[in-house]
Amino acid sequence: MLTLIGYNIRSTLRNSTVVIWVVVFPILLATLLMVMLGDMTSNRYLGTIELGVVTDDAFASDEATGLRELLAGLASDGGEVLDAAGGLMESSDSQDEDAPLGLALTGYENDEAARQGLLAGEVEMVVGADADGMPELTVPPSSMNGTEESVVQAVLDRYVQASQAASELAAADPEALSAPEAAMRLARDMAGDDVATEQLDIMRVEPRMATRFYYAVLGFSSIMGSKVAALMVERMRANMSPVGMRMQVSSARPARQLLAALIASWLIVFACLIVALAYMVVVAGVSFAGREALALAACAACALVSCAFGAFVWSLPWPSQTAKDIILTLSALALSLPAGLYGDPAMALSDWLTAHLPWLQTINPVVQATNAFYTLTYYDSLAPFAATLVTLGAMAAVLFGASAFFMRRQRYASL
Repeated sequence: MLTLIGYNIRSTLRNSTVVIWVVVFPILLATLLMVMLGDMTSNRYLGTIELGVVTDDAFASDEATGLRELLAGLASDGGEVLDAAGGLMESSDSQDEDAPLGLALTGYENDEAARQGLLAGEVEMVVGADADGMPELTVPPSSMNGTEESVVQAVLDRYVQASQAASELAAADPEALSAPEAAMRLARDMAGDDVATEQLDIMRVEPRMATRFYYAVLGFSSIMGSKVAALMVERMRANMSPVGMRMQVSSARPARQLLAALIASWLIVFACLIVALAYMVVVAGVSFAGREALALAACAACALVSCAFGAFVWSLPWPSQTAKDIILTLSALALSLPAGLYGDPAMALSDWLTAHLPWLQTINPVVQATNAFYTLTYYDSLAPFAATLVTLGAMAAVLFGASAFFMRRQRYASL
């Protein structure tokens, strides 16, 4: 048995297809995702937001003083928003590299002029002031609620919260803000993250959008590892290669040969998944928060299903060798779609299928492989992770049983 396992491992690793699909391709795909999605994990906005400002009487009033000072502090030139005459000062082209947000301000005399400028694409959004000095944000009809709009909206929401809190405090205790140091202390408190809302961690690890894509890559890599088992089964079939002819007439029973091939393929796929996982943890920053050992168990289960799937497809007696290869490749690509591998639309499809057709996701080995890493990362309880491993084990058992049935001793009219 050990001799057969060693032979299968050595002969398989000499095949460049295995090295490309199972080792190199997952690392390249993870690197591509890291480059494309790296900015999703950044809390710093490095660009300049083109913001229009309606400089009418409401914006120039005393009630809007705080809003003017807010925009002045976030403007790219760091200057005053209004000059002595109440007009918008021209912003310089230089931007403060230490500023967390850079606003390139463009002034408009009234709402209509600002609307025309917004529709013409001169600015990304427009801010004005109502009669009470509170900000009013206007976005174009084609707005997709992008990063720029979310950032500006968050800043203005915080300003409204701070203004309302200060007004309520002044109404309840007029003397509370009479001292300058009290007003400054209130301003510092309102600038923190503990005003109006409290951030709660309901997951073990801080959620990252890119993490789901990395786990989908692991699921795709595991199912592509089925080519390893397929290659080994191909060498065992008497009607596929001269090596298979000699192996079928050898003293080793077909079931024993199949078991050795599956163990060897499992070891190879398991090792390749560990390499891909280590790359994502070390280079891409994927974290399991102390459950790395259980992540190895997930890799083992994924490798088991992968080998069972490849052995099943290649043990079928009727399709040609070319047809089996096509079936294996297309199946891997199709099964990866509901796992969310192909971007945001695929992620939306995955969520829809999970909500409306959960049984279809349950029988998908790529989805279950992805869920194994996802539940391990974010869930406090290990019960969902254990249930996923049981599902993967059941899939592997069914596929292995079907492979053994088709790999039993057969008669051939000619070889």
